Amino acid sequence: MDTDMLKVIKFSSVAVVAICALVLTQCAPYEEEGISLPGAPVTSIDWSFIDAVDSTGAVIGIDSNRIAVSADAVEGAFLHLWDFGNGMTSDQPLDTAYYPVEGEYEVSYSVHTNGGMGQASAMVSIAQTLELPCEGTLALLTGCDNQKSWKLSTEIGAVSVGPSPYSTEWYTSPPDGQTEFQDDDRYQFTEDGAYLYNNNGSTMNPFDGYVETEMEIPPSTYFLTPGSGTSGEDQINLASFSETLCGFMGIWDSGPFYDIVEITEDRLVLHGPTQSGDCEQTDGWFTIIFTAAP
Repeated sequence: MDTDMLKVIKFSSVAVVAICALVLTQCAPYEEEGISLPGAPVTSIDWSFIDAVDSTGAVIGIDSNRIAVSADAVEGAFLHLWDFGNGMTSDQPLDTAYYPVEGEYEVSYSVHTNGGMGQASAMVSIAQTLELPCEGTLALLTGCDNQKSWKLSTEIGAVSVGPSPYSTEWYTSPPDGQTEFQDDDRYQFTEDGAYLYNNNGSTMNPFDGYVETEMEIPPSTYFLTPGSGTSGEDQINLASFSETLCGFMGIWDSGPFYDIVEITEDRLVLHGPTQSGDCEQTDGWFTIIFTAAP
Protein backbone atom coordinates (compact mmCIF):
# COMPACT_ATOMS: atom_id res chain seq x y z
CA MET A 1 0.00 0.00 0.00
CA ASP A 2 1.49 3.33 -0.97
CA THR A 3 2.23 6.20 1.42
CA ASP A 4 -0.58 8.45 0.16
CA MET A 5 -3.18 5.75 0.80
CA LEU A 6 -1.95 5.28 4.40
CA LYS A 7 -2.27 9.00 5.04
CA VAL A 8 -5.88 8.97 3.81
CA ILE A 9 -6.77 6.02 6.04
CA LYS A 10 -5.17 7.64 9.14
CA PHE A 11 -6.92 10.94 8.44
CA SER A 12 -10.26 9.16 8.03
CA SER A 13 -9.82 7.32 11.32
CA VAL A 14 -9.02 10.51 13.20
CA ALA A 15 -12.03 12.21 11.63
CA VAL A 16 -14.34 9.37 12.61
CA VAL A 17 -13.07 9.45 16.20
CA ALA A 18 -13.51 13.22 16.34
CA ILE A 19 -17.05 13.02 14.93
CA CYS A 20 -17.98 10.28 17.39
CA ALA A 21 -16.61 12.33 20.28
CA LEU A 22 -18.55 15.36 19.09
CA VAL A 23 -21.76 13.36 18.76
CA LEU A 24 -21.36 11.81 22.19
CA THR A 25 -20.67 15.21 23.74
CA GLN A 26 -23.70 16.82 22.15
CA CYS A 27 -25.97 13.88 22.93
CA ALA A 28 -24.93 13.57 26.58
CA PRO A 29 -27.79 14.36 29.00
CA TYR A 30 -27.86 17.90 30.39
CA GLU A 31 -26.91 17.97 34.04
CA GLU A 32 -27.93 21.09 35.97
CA GLU A 33 -25.66 22.10 38.77
CA GLY A 34 -27.16 21.48 42.22
CA ILE A 35 -29.16 24.32 43.84
CA SER A 36 -27.78 25.38 47.21
CA LEU A 37 -30.61 26.14 49.63
CA PRO A 38 -30.03 28.29 52.72
CA GLY A 39 -29.87 26.42 56.00
CA ALA A 40 -31.87 27.12 59.15
CA PRO A 41 -30.63 30.25 60.94
CA VAL A 42 -28.57 30.18 64.11
CA THR A 43 -29.41 32.78 66.75
CA SER A 44 -28.89 33.62 70.40
CA ILE A 45 -30.61 35.96 72.82
CA ASP A 46 -29.58 38.35 75.58
CA TRP A 47 -31.56 39.88 78.41
CA SER A 48 -30.86 42.40 81.16
CA PHE A 49 -32.77 44.24 83.84
CA ILE A 50 -33.99 47.71 82.94
CA ASP A 51 -32.93 50.89 84.70
CA ALA A 52 -35.41 52.18 87.25
CA VAL A 53 -36.19 55.89 86.86
CA ASP A 54 -37.99 58.44 88.98
CA SER A 55 -40.68 60.89 87.88
CA THR A 56 -38.05 63.20 86.37
CA GLY A 57 -36.51 60.43 84.27
CA ALA A 58 -33.37 60.17 86.37
CA VAL A 59 -31.93 56.67 86.85
CA ILE A 60 -32.29 55.59 90.48
CA GLY A 61 -31.21 51.96 90.25
CA ILE A 62 -32.24 48.70 88.62
CA ASP A 63 -35.84 47.58 88.08
CA SER A 64 -35.54 43.94 89.12
CA ASN A 65 -39.00 43.08 87.77
CA ARG A 66 -38.56 44.29 84.18
CA ILE A 67 -36.14 43.06 81.53
CA ALA A 68 -35.08 44.06 78.03
CA VAL A 69 -34.55 41.25 75.53
CA SER A 70 -32.74 41.18 72.19
CA ALA A 71 -31.71 38.59 69.64
CA ASP A 72 -28.79 38.33 67.25
CA ALA A 73 -29.56 39.86 63.87
CA VAL A 74 -30.34 37.19 61.27
CA GLU A 75 -30.14 37.98 57.56
CA GLY A 76 -33.44 37.45 55.77
CA ALA A 77 -35.51 37.18 58.95
CA PHE A 78 -39.21 37.81 58.30
CA LEU A 79 -40.82 36.62 61.55
CA HIS A 80 -39.79 36.95 65.21
CA LEU A 81 -41.69 35.24 68.04
CA TRP A 82 -41.01 35.62 71.78
CA ASP A 83 -42.62 33.74 74.65
CA PHE A 84 -41.62 35.42 77.90
CA GLY A 85 -42.83 32.60 80.15
CA ASN A 86 -45.23 34.90 82.00
CA GLY A 87 -48.19 34.57 79.63
CA MET A 88 -46.97 37.39 77.39
CA THR A 89 -45.64 37.14 73.82
CA SER A 90 -44.14 39.50 71.24
CA ASP A 91 -43.34 39.59 67.53
CA GLN A 92 -40.66 42.29 67.77
CA PRO A 93 -36.90 41.64 67.50
CA LEU A 94 -36.34 43.86 70.59
CA ASP A 95 -38.81 44.20 73.45
CA THR A 96 -39.33 44.34 77.21
CA ALA A 97 -41.09 42.01 79.65
CA TYR A 98 -42.57 42.49 83.10
CA TYR A 99 -42.48 39.96 85.95
CA PRO A 100 -44.28 41.19 89.09
CA VAL A 101 -44.06 37.79 90.85
CA GLU A 102 -40.82 36.13 91.97
CA GLY A 103 -39.80 32.88 90.32
CA GLU A 104 -37.93 31.29 87.43
CA TYR A 105 -39.17 32.05 83.92
CA GLU A 106 -38.04 30.55 80.61
CA VAL A 107 -37.79 33.08 77.79
CA SER A 108 -37.89 31.44 74.37
CA TYR A 109 -37.34 33.00 70.95
CA SER A 110 -37.73 31.78 67.38
CA VAL A 111 -36.73 33.50 64.14
CA HIS A 112 -37.92 32.45 60.69
CA THR A 113 -36.12 32.79 57.35
CA ASN A 114 -36.51 31.13 53.95
CA GLY A 115 -34.11 28.47 55.18
CA GLY A 116 -36.15 27.49 58.22
CA MET A 117 -36.45 28.40 61.91
CA GLY A 118 -33.80 29.10 64.51
CA GLN A 119 -34.50 28.95 68.24
CA ALA A 120 -32.88 30.09 71.46
CA SER A 121 -33.92 30.29 75.10
CA ALA A 122 -32.73 31.60 78.46
CA MET A 123 -33.84 31.48 82.09
CA VAL A 124 -34.79 34.66 83.93
CA SER A 125 -34.70 34.66 87.72
CA ILE A 126 -36.96 37.18 89.50
CA ALA A 127 -35.90 37.55 93.12
CA GLN A 128 -38.92 39.25 94.65
CA THR A 129 -42.61 39.88 94.16
CA LEU A 130 -43.36 43.49 93.41
CA GLU A 131 -45.51 45.00 96.12
CA LEU A 132 -47.57 47.67 94.37
CA PRO A 133 -49.26 50.33 96.48
CA CYS A 134 -53.02 49.97 96.23
CA GLU A 135 -53.73 53.10 94.26
CA GLY A 136 -54.70 54.18 90.75
CA THR A 137 -55.85 51.36 88.48
CA LEU A 138 -55.17 48.69 91.11
CA ALA A 139 -57.38 50.47 93.65
CA LEU A 140 -60.22 50.94 91.17
CA LEU A 141 -59.99 47.31 90.06
CA THR A 142 -59.77 45.66 93.47
CA GLY A 143 -61.23 48.05 96.01
CA CYS A 144 -58.10 47.48 98.13
CA ASP A 145 -59.23 46.62 101.68
CA ASN A 146 -62.87 47.07 100.65
CA GLN A 147 -63.05 44.11 98.22
CA LYS A 148 -64.88 44.98 95.00
CA SER A 149 -66.93 42.65 92.78
CA TRP A 150 -67.74 43.15 89.09
CA LYS A 151 -70.64 41.85 87.00
CA LEU A 152 -71.62 42.05 83.34
CA SER A 153 -73.42 45.27 82.48
CA THR A 154 -77.00 45.15 81.21
CA GLU A 155 -76.52 48.06 78.79
CA ILE A 156 -76.64 47.72 75.02
CA GLY A 157 -73.27 46.56 73.69
CA ALA A 158 -72.17 45.10 77.02
CA VAL A 159 -70.68 42.31 74.92
CA SER A 160 -69.49 43.04 71.40
CA VAL A 161 -67.07 41.32 69.07
CA GLY A 162 -65.42 42.06 65.73
CA PRO A 163 -62.57 41.00 63.47
CA SER A 164 -60.04 43.61 64.58
CA PRO A 165 -59.13 45.39 67.84
CA TYR A 166 -61.97 47.53 69.20
CA SER A 167 -64.35 46.49 66.38
CA THR A 168 -67.99 45.45 66.90
CA GLU A 169 -69.11 44.28 63.43
CA TRP A 170 -69.78 40.65 64.30
CA TYR A 171 -72.05 41.04 67.31
CA THR A 172 -73.42 43.62 69.73
CA SER A 173 -75.57 42.50 72.63
CA PRO A 174 -79.02 44.06 73.11
CA PRO A 175 -80.12 45.71 76.36
CA ASP A 176 -80.46 43.12 79.13
CA GLY A 177 -78.93 40.62 76.73
CA GLN A 178 -77.48 38.29 79.35
CA THR A 179 -79.14 35.16 80.64
CA GLU A 180 -79.94 34.74 84.34
CA PHE A 181 -76.98 32.41 84.82
CA GLN A 182 -74.67 35.02 83.29
CA ASP A 183 -76.16 37.85 85.28
CA ASP A 184 -75.36 36.19 88.61
CA ASP A 185 -71.64 35.70 87.82
CA ARG A 186 -69.21 37.78 89.89
CA TYR A 187 -65.55 38.63 89.25
CA GLN A 188 -63.06 39.78 91.89
CA PHE A 189 -59.42 40.86 91.86
CA THR A 190 -57.59 41.01 95.16
CA GLU A 191 -54.86 43.45 96.02
CA ASP A 192 -52.33 40.61 96.38
CA GLY A 193 -52.90 39.08 92.92
CA ALA A 194 -55.71 36.51 93.28
CA TYR A 195 -58.47 36.30 90.66
CA LEU A 196 -61.79 34.91 91.89
CA TYR A 197 -64.63 33.96 89.54
CA ASN A 198 -67.86 32.97 91.29
CA ASN A 199 -70.26 31.60 88.68
CA ASN A 200 -72.89 30.59 91.24
CA GLY A 201 -72.90 27.06 89.85
CA SER A 202 -72.92 27.43 86.07
CA THR A 203 -71.30 29.24 83.15
CA MET A 204 -72.38 30.08 79.60
CA ASN A 205 -70.59 27.59 77.34
CA PRO A 206 -69.97 28.95 73.81
CA PHE A 207 -68.24 25.77 72.68
CA ASP A 208 -71.37 23.58 73.03
CA GLY A 209 -73.91 25.94 71.52
CA TYR A 210 -74.13 28.73 74.17
CA VAL A 211 -75.72 26.54 76.78
CA GLU A 212 -75.61 26.59 80.56
CA THR A 213 -72.89 24.30 81.87
CA GLU A 214 -72.52 23.42 85.52
CA MET A 215 -68.93 23.71 86.70
CA GLU A 216 -66.82 24.81 89.64
CA ILE A 217 -64.15 27.41 88.86
CA PRO A 218 -61.11 27.34 91.16
CA PRO A 219 -59.33 30.56 92.15
CA SER A 220 -56.37 31.60 90.01
CA THR A 221 -54.01 34.56 89.73
CA TYR A 222 -53.60 37.65 87.59
CA PHE A 223 -50.94 40.18 86.61
CA LEU A 224 -51.71 43.88 86.22
CA THR A 225 -49.16 45.26 83.76
CA PRO A 226 -49.13 49.03 83.25
CA GLY A 227 -48.97 50.26 79.65
CA SER A 228 -48.71 46.85 77.96
CA GLY A 229 -52.11 46.87 76.22
CA THR A 230 -52.91 47.00 72.52
CA SER A 231 -52.81 50.80 72.49
CA GLY A 232 -50.79 51.35 75.64
CA GLU A 233 -53.57 50.65 78.13
CA ASP A 234 -52.96 48.93 81.45
CA GLN A 235 -53.53 45.22 80.94
CA ILE A 236 -54.90 42.33 83.00
CA ASN A 237 -53.28 38.96 82.27
CA LEU A 238 -55.11 35.97 83.73
CA ALA A 239 -53.65 32.61 84.63
CA SER A 240 -55.50 29.48 83.54
CA PHE A 241 -58.00 28.09 86.03
CA SER A 242 -56.72 24.58 85.29
CA GLU A 243 -54.72 22.65 82.70
CA THR A 244 -57.67 22.64 80.30
CA LEU A 245 -59.66 25.75 81.29
CA CYS A 246 -58.12 29.03 80.14
CA GLY A 247 -58.36 32.22 82.14
CA PHE A 248 -61.30 34.40 81.09
CA MET A 249 -63.56 37.16 82.37
CA GLY A 250 -67.21 37.57 81.42
CA ILE A 251 -67.16 35.43 78.28
CA TRP A 252 -65.60 31.94 78.20
CA ASP A 253 -64.14 32.32 74.69
CA SER A 254 -62.37 35.59 75.53
CA GLY A 255 -58.97 36.31 77.01
CA PRO A 256 -56.68 35.38 78.66
CA PHE A 257 -55.47 39.00 78.56
CA TYR A 258 -57.56 42.16 78.63
CA ASP A 259 -56.75 45.82 78.01
CA ILE A 260 -58.42 48.19 80.46
CA VAL A 261 -60.06 50.64 78.06
CA GLU A 262 -61.95 52.45 80.82
CA ILE A 263 -62.15 52.11 84.59
CA THR A 264 -63.98 54.13 87.25
CA GLU A 265 -65.39 53.28 90.65
CA ASP A 266 -68.50 51.81 89.01
CA ARG A 267 -67.59 50.94 85.41
CA LEU A 268 -65.00 48.69 83.77
CA VAL A 269 -64.52 48.31 80.00
CA LEU A 270 -62.20 45.52 78.87
CA HIS A 271 -60.85 44.62 75.42
CA GLY A 272 -59.23 41.32 74.55
CA PRO A 273 -58.91 38.56 71.97
CA THR A 274 -61.21 35.68 71.24
CA GLN A 275 -59.88 32.24 72.10
CA SER A 276 -60.66 28.67 71.12
CA GLY A 277 -61.57 25.76 73.36
CA ASP A 278 -57.93 24.67 73.40
CA CYS A 279 -56.72 28.05 74.70
CA GLU A 280 -55.39 29.34 71.35
CA GLN A 281 -56.01 32.97 70.33
CA THR A 282 -58.34 33.21 67.33
CA ASP A 283 -59.15 35.98 64.85
CA GLY A 284 -61.66 38.11 66.77
CA TRP A 285 -61.67 40.75 69.51
CA PHE A 286 -64.14 41.29 72.36
CA THR A 287 -65.16 44.47 74.12
CA ILE A 288 -66.88 43.64 77.41
CA ILE A 289 -68.46 46.10 79.84
CA PHE A 290 -68.85 45.48 83.57
CA THR A 291 -70.42 47.39 86.44
CA ALA A 292 -69.58 47.26 90.13
CA ALA A 293 -71.81 44.74 91.86
CA PRO A 294 -73.60 45.67 95.10
